[in-house]
Amino acid sequence: MLANQVLLLDSCGDAPIPPGHLLVATEVEWLRYTVLASRGQAAPAVVRGTVLERWASSWWEMAGGTCKKLTSPGELLRRALPSLSTPEAQILARQLQAEWGDGNWPSPLSLAAVLAVLFPEAAALWELEPSAEPSTLTAATVQWLAWLLTSEPLPATAEQVLRVWVSHWQAETPAAGELLPLSANTGQELLRAWCGLPGPSISYPQHQALGLLDECPYALPAEWIMEAKQAWEDELRAQVAAVPADTEAGLIVATWWGQTRAAIHHAALVPVALDIVLRYLDEQPATLSEDLLRALRGSLPAAEYARLHKQLPPPEPSTLPTEPDAVLRWVTDEYLPYRTWQAEQPNNPSASLIARTHAVAFGEWLLATYPGQLAGAAHPFQQLYWAQHTRTRPQHANEIVIWVIADGLGWNDARLLARTVHEHSQGDIAAIQATPCFGLLPTITRFTKAAIRAGVPYQQMRARQAQSDADAAADVRDHQDPVSRARQLQGGQMLVWRPLQPDKAYHETGEVSVVRRSVQAELRKLAETIVEITRAVPRAHGLRVLLTTDHGRMLGPGSREVTVPEGFEAHGRVTYREQPGPPPAASEDIIWLDPTTWFNLPCWVGVVRDERSFRVRRADGSQAGGPDNFSHGGIWPEEVVVPWLSLARNVVPTRLSGSASGHSRVGATGPVTLQLNHHGDHAVQARRFVLSWPGGTVIELPVEGDLPGKQNTTRTLSLPDWPTGQRIGAAEVSVVIEQADGQELTFSLTNQLTTDEFQTQGADLLGDL
Repeated sequence: MLANQVLLLDSCGDAPIPPGHLLVATEVEWLRYTVLASRGQAAPAVVRGTVLERWASSWWEMAGGTCKKLTSPGELLRRALPSLSTPEAQILARQLQAEWGDGNWPSPLSLAAVLAVLFPEAAALWELEPSAEPSTLTAATVQWLAWLLTSEPLPATAEQVLRVWVSHWQAETPAAGELLPLSANTGQELLRAWCGLPGPSISYPQHQALGLLDECPYALPAEWIMEAKQAWEDELRAQVAAVPADTEAGLIVATWWGQTRAAIHHAALVPVALDIVLRYLDEQPATLSEDLLRALRGSLPAAEYARLHKQLPPPEPSTLPTEPDAVLRWVTDEYLPYRTWQAEQPNNPSASLIARTHAVAFGEWLLATYPGQLAGAAHPFQQLYWAQHTRTRPQHANEIVIWVIADGLGWNDARLLARTVHEHSQGDIAAIQATPCFGLLPTITRFTKAAIRAGVPYQQMRARQAQSDADAAADVRDHQDPVSRARQLQGGQMLVWRPLQPDKAYHETGEVSVVRRSVQAELRKLAETIVEITRAVPRAHGLRVLLTTDHGRMLGPGSREVTVPEGFEAHGRVTYREQPGPPPAASEDIIWLDPTTWFNLPCWVGVVRDERSFRVRRADGSQAGGPDNFSHGGIWPEEVVVPWLSLARNVVPTRLSGSASGHSRVGATGPVTLQLNHHGDHAVQARRFVLSWPGGTVIELPVEGDLPGKQNTTRTLSLPDWPTGQRIGAAEVSVVIEQADGQELTFSLTNQLTTDEFQTQGADLLGDL
């Protein structure tokens, strides 16, 4: 009766009804359908329901028909997602059917395909292959959290599907269960904690899981950044205010920065936290310390680090040594850095007192030592030694010498001038020697420039005035062009240029900051002219440029307060009498230089002991006071110690390679051996050995001594509190050197440092056996 007729069965009740088929869902409907089917008048049908299906299939098959089960979308989903209940699977299936239709479901059905229908905005996330690898786990976490924070509340059915997706990641790394929450609130707290924002509350397992991730790449909302900025600023100030008054504020700020920086794992937050510290330092400059700057160093731009380093108080100079060579090193390496910093701190009386104390001690040593050791030309620590004609004139027939005697060019300015020459010449001209030396007394042009030019002390120069005048007749004065004269030079000749700068700029009337800027401009002009001179000398000739001065000068502000004695003239910080005469009256303010001793002076000369200057005598005989900034004539270190630099062209640039090796126990003090290969032509000064780690941690060890050109040099240092093997192996190691012009360069070294992780025991562990 029903042969070749097929009855479709839908036991789950969710199969789509094929076109042209009737739906039979109740017993009444089935009885009616059997009557029609017996007469051959029934259309194809689908019987729905488990109980009705059993009854109908038995009757149908007994009547000669065949039955076929329809595929249930819900069951299909449950096979892919077993954790779904049947009702949940059927609800979800209807959503999928709306997207795929009845006959276009992907085969095999994948979790990623289901999620792409439910949440198409995160399609790339669902395609990620679960992995414990940090970069993949980071990508999944940030995409998940970003999606979660912008999604509507999750329906229960969709939440079950997402749990399955999370479980696949948990199979690779259990931490995924902490990193991929289903709650938007939990996700926001987790994301904030991952970035390093202040305030989020997360569990310890979540905190541990975040340690598996790379830095967070999430695009932070502007309001989050502003909230962090305010919270951090309040937090920093509260921590500083909470400590006892005698606690160093710089240490508190350094601790806060270290903790905050360690918690930050988002690039956009580092400059925010750093700006809070920098603004605090602008408000409270006394907070800056070596420890704080060291903590900040890894995160600071180079220009900002240089600015802060300039503000940082250098170490107070040590006790003045006694030997001339050691005194010169003390002046350039200890006194001048501190004095330069102090001169820019107008409201720091304690720093002024420290500088004055050391300067007065130097002056006393100088006057006791000068007659016997410093006035002649026998030693390299004397300026006249270098000014001897045998050293300033060309050394062979093809050499040309350019000798620049710049007026009032101190040690710091001379090296800045050399750096500017190097920069302006695009590296063609470089300083190859920078020697500090003791100049002549008193430190004013009247008593020094002609003597330096002649290479003899002032008193001896006067005895050979005619010869000195003849030698200097061709010197290029301030109003003459040295460049045009340089073009006329032949091998074996020398050109002496005697510009009045920077002394002329230093003597301008104006505020200290204005004068300093004017001096900087004049130094640039001098550098440009020196470069033009060197370019005017044909490259077929050897070229040597000598750079020195007639005197140094004070580094900061001063005032005219000392009365000029009757019968004496004064210039800045020195007073003198033109003709010989009786000794002047003793004065608490003036130190008198006796011309009958070895000072090589024709008359009595007096210098001011401290930083003051002499008043100015008016036409009516009265004396005027007032400011006298950057004066000279006295016996402070910056006035007396003068530069002697040698520059050359075609200099092989400084370049170092090498290694740092050593082995020690954790926490012990161990040796570090530096093997340094200097590939450049000329000696440089080793300054510091540096170990650095990501995040800004830096250890610096001082290194002393010359590194000769074209040579290998070994230096051995002591490193306290030796790091662990993993930490020391991760360190970047480098050496900092100082060139003749004062510029510091850093060169990376090969890290060969290792650690003995096992601690030795002092007791005999087998003694009782």
